Amino acid sequence: MLLREADRTAVRKHFEDLAGPVSATVYSRPESPLVVPGRTPCQTCQTAEALLREVEELSDRFTLEVRDVDKVPDAARDAGIVRLPAIELSGAAKGRVRFLGLPDGHEFGSLITAATWVSGAPLTLSEDAAELLSTLRRPVHVKVFTTPT
Repeated sequence: MLLREADRTAVRKHFEDLAGPVSATVYSRPESPLVVPGRTPCQTCQTAEALLREVEELSDRFTLEVRDVDKVPDAARDAGIVRLPAIELSGAAKGRVRFLGLPDGHEFGSLITAATWVSGAPLTLSEDAAELLSTLRRPVHVKVFTTPT
């Protein structure tokens, strides 16, 4: 078990705010005892899968699909996945949120918050931010980079 009981309780409480179902897709590569030339091993894929399986147990509105990029390479390519593990969240809200790498530490909180947003739950934005966003006339691709400290 990766999540402490206090974390599980906090996620359950946070997921009470889900406005609708949330789908999480994890693009992953299983560990292999063999070194395959041209194939980059994924050191955190199994941990990411296990973490998301634990999250899935905490709400019937959160579902998980794991896609093995070696068995179904077209799915990853069609989704534009180039790094593993990749976690994509989708729900009633427009757009998707994608996390690359293992969402542990502070990134785990961001994952849970993002799940609430994609569910269609109302966002809490400052008036200035809401006004600025209302001026956008076309979709915007946003990338946020974080590093563990």
